[in-house]
Amino acid sequence: MLISLYVQPSRVYSDAPEAPGLIDRELIGMVVRDPWYDFNANPIFPNEVDYVAQDRMGQELAAAGVRWVRLEFIIDEQVGSVEENLARYDYFLTQVAPRYNLKVLGLLGFALVINVDPRHPEYGLVVAGSIDPNYGGGVNGYMRTWLDRALTIATRYEGQLHAYQILNEQNRLPVSPGQFGGGEGLDPVLIGRLHTKFYRCFKRNECAFTSPDPAWRAGLDIVSGGLHPRGSDRLLPSNRIQVDGKPISDIAYLLELFATEPFRDYFLANGRYPLDGLGYHPYPVEIVTTLATIESDVARMDQRLNEVRTALTNGASPAGASVPFWITEVGYNVAYSRQTIAGQSLFLRTVFLQLAQRNDLARIFWFKYEDFPPAEGPNAQQWGIVHIPFTEDSRCPGGACYVPGGEPAYRRPSFWALRELAGLPVDRIYLPLLRR
Repeated sequence: MLISLYVQPSRVYSDAPEAPGLIDRELIGMVVRDPWYDFNANPIFPNEVDYVAQDRMGQELAAAGVRWVRLEFIIDEQVGSVEENLARYDYFLTQVAPRYNLKVLGLLGFALVINVDPRHPEYGLVVAGSIDPNYGGGVNGYMRTWLDRALTIATRYEGQLHAYQILNEQNRLPVSPGQFGGGEGLDPVLIGRLHTKFYRCFKRNECAFTSPDPAWRAGLDIVSGGLHPRGSDRLLPSNRIQVDGKPISDIAYLLELFATEPFRDYFLANGRYPLDGLGYHPYPVEIVTTLATIESDVARMDQRLNEVRTALTNGASPAGASVPFWITEVGYNVAYSRQTIAGQSLFLRTVFLQLAQRNDLARIFWFKYEDFPPAEGPNAQQWGIVHIPFTEDSRCPGGACYVPGGEPAYRRPSFWALRELAGLPVDRIYLPLLRR
């Protein structure tokens, strides 16, 4: 019997032509460290982003075989204007991503209005709307601000991004201390309205953010927010609650989204629904909490995707049933329960190999490139394929001060597993397993 060890080649990044991988490299995506957090993080670049760290991340992503990255846009009025917030993304999007042949999925989430919880009864997305001269009916202040900022981003980065995702886990929002206990979802009609307005304004070159030559917009995919598989404990603002003690399922939520008036009206007018991809987050522990094997975990994920597809086929028109999945998050925290570093590598490999066999799936984004706080303890977040040293400090954005320059302290075996899937060389040493 032989034990196989991954060994780092002397040169990881290469400009040499790519060999065929075990899977189509266009499937391979990574959720990355958002460039917003790199501002003023390196004393060499005061009041600028850490150019070295962003370039280092690009190198590592290319070396791991990544083709797509997902990053989230954050706009915080407390640190500057919309323009000043977006300037933090310019170097990565205009220099780093093209340099390392990375395609970008931009997440237009709730962080576009980061200082207002969308559940807030007076200022959030749940507030009743009225007719807006630019966007039409059912628009409140939160939605207007969100649409203005989302369309500003989409117009600003013409040719730099390849897809956008509208919101993230909108069917199950996190805890907001002192306000919400977590598990609440936003009513599908609200999400359908916001999503359709963005899609119409962007794809059809309408509203105030138009382009003189909008042909480029047709080629960008607009993906729905990644649904959380655990479902919604309560929907807001309708206050609909669990059914028979069970959360309102992700499938029920999705079917209701397709049945909303904005989605139906767009379909009747255009012969298609206002989305090009269906975001989903099939974390196995959220589907069924077990201590199952990795193989059975991935099989359960695959089965859940089948169930979602069947429900769409039976409950929506063929135009809805044919929308491809975008797995915009799936990952493995090596600090969770009985999970291990070796298990992360095996899980990553199994997920990509198994799901790559589907003919209704466009992308898989691994969560995540780097670890983030807390570093230790029962809630440690060790999801990364690399570990970049950081100290937990509330004075730094996101509560962590990463080492300037972003140099990883080490790569986990999952880095090499992904590289091998992409068809990039991985050297091994085979050691004999000796028996007494």
